[in-house]
Amino acid sequence: MILNDKYTEKNRIICIYRKSYIHLYVSKTENMKIITTREIVRKTKTYFDLAEKEKVAVKRGRKYVQLVVTDEPDKILLSEDWIKEFMSIPSKYRVNPFDVSPSGDLFFADTRNLEHLDKARQGQTLTLSKEEENALFSL
Repeated sequence: MILNDKYTEKNRIICIYRKSYIHLYVSKTENMKIITTREIVRKTKTYFDLAEKEKVAVKRGRKYVQLVVTDEPDKILLSEDWIKEFMSIPSKYRVNPFDVSPSGDLFFADTRNLEHLDKARQGQTLTLSKEEENALFSL
């Protein structure tokens, strides 16, 4: 269940997992066009075409929705921070989180967490008494 890392291109990381390849792409673009929801409604085609050339984000309140153009709808696009956190997990404990969770939550990328979840499902966890809880949470 160990992922081996190989850095190939500047924006692409290939992880080998049990003889199958997982392609993780990091989008690095210096220019970003930020538009409003009103603009995307008025000029949808224009901004879809622009998204093929540069990074486009739609501002919706305090959040942003990024337009991502790809030929493969199930290609996984990740942030650099996600990859740094993923790579910070020791390689002997690292697994593909997308095999366990569709969100790719990094909690599921560590086999130690998965083992703890399995123990919890089997009832092998320790239940603290009220005194032990108070002592633990009063630290």
